[in-house]
Amino acid sequence: MNARNYIQSLPPLRKKEFKEVFKGANPLAIDLLEKMLELDADRRITAEEALAHKYLAQYADPSDEPVSAAYDQSFEDMEMHVEKWKELVYTEVVNFAPQQLPQVTEALS
Repeated sequence: MNARNYIQSLPPLRKKEFKEVFKGANPLAIDLLEKMLELDADRRITAEEALAHKYLAQYADPSDEPVSAAYDQSFEDMEMHVEKWKELVYTEVVNFAPQQLPQVTEALS
């Protein structure tokens, strides 16, 4: 059984209320955590919004918080065969740590 099949075989679970899981926690902290852990990326709080959240107000310095470009997910959204994905991941790993190539090549043979 692969990981996907295992996850799909699990019974559905109801979301646990963070205020029950983290009893006594600051309600603003719980609010921020829930917004950061939103699975739907379109509804999830952005980094900029998170930094401006009331829970972090005492640490906020808008003049010292650069704004980054939006994340480009087009690569992850590409439709490719599994073998092509494996090749791309392998190439990325080798380019990240080229000194490891001899050890990786030896391990794969």
